[in-house]
Amino acid sequence: MDYDKRDDSASLDELIEEIIVDAYGDDEQLWAFRQALEDNITLPCDGLVIGEPVSVIDFDYDGNERRGLTARCRGSDGLKHVVAAADVVLLQRSEGACFLAAYRKWLGLKPYSQEVPVDAHRRRRQHKASAPTDLDLSAPIELAALSIKEKSARCRLLGGDRIITLRASMIWKAVPGEIILIRPRKQWSYAGHSYLSGEIESTRLDVPALGLVPLRLTQQGIWKPEEYYWGDSQGARFLIDAVHAKATWEEYEEKE
Repeated sequence: MDYDKRDDSASLDELIEEIIVDAYGDDEQLWAFRQALEDNITLPCDGLVIGEPVSVIDFDYDGNERRGLTARCRGSDGLKHVVAAADVVLLQRSEGACFLAAYRKWLGLKPYSQEVPVDAHRRRRQHKASAPTDLDLSAPIELAALSIKEKSARCRLLGGDRIITLRASMIWKAVPGEIILIRPRKQWSYAGHSYLSGEIESTRLDVPALGLVPLRLTQQGIWKPEEYYWGDSQGARFLIDAVHAKATWEEYEEKE
């Protein structure tokens, strides 16, 4: 069944059962809903919070059952806010909206909080996610990690200058400078930025593959500390003596 057409109550009940089939208790079921939202809603995406247009960046669950799932959003002023995921409104026919509706229904709320005025929503929408197809998603892709965050990584497509934001589980285990071999799942663009999601197959350090230029070393001769002014003649004398004679401070004081 097409997930995005699951709008009626019976279909949403079926979807809820699929999401929480292996989860026992509220805590495990909240984790299951968090994973379902992350896997099925292309983020960032457009939404509304108390009638104001926002860009939904990600969904999360911090283990607080009373708080439930949260959503990190960016408002039209550029500021980021964390709100209850149940307070986020997506267009009913938008991709993955039924999963958010299923979560609201599981909470005992109306699946779709309100009828969104489509024309007003589109009038104030700043960005729209699209799905480019320039990457071959049928084969593994190598990315050079530039910076790592908890849930995403800023990467460079190996062999080029293109910057891509990678979303993958366990991404925090990667290290900047490593090459990440990713089995891609989905590619999209948002606000002019490229995004890629998938599973990490391996990571490695490979300096030649990164095309880095080593720092140039220049011969400067042997460093002789006695030729430099240290600002403290006694301290400089001790350092020189300690290096050559391996003397301790106590031995130095006795010698003086």
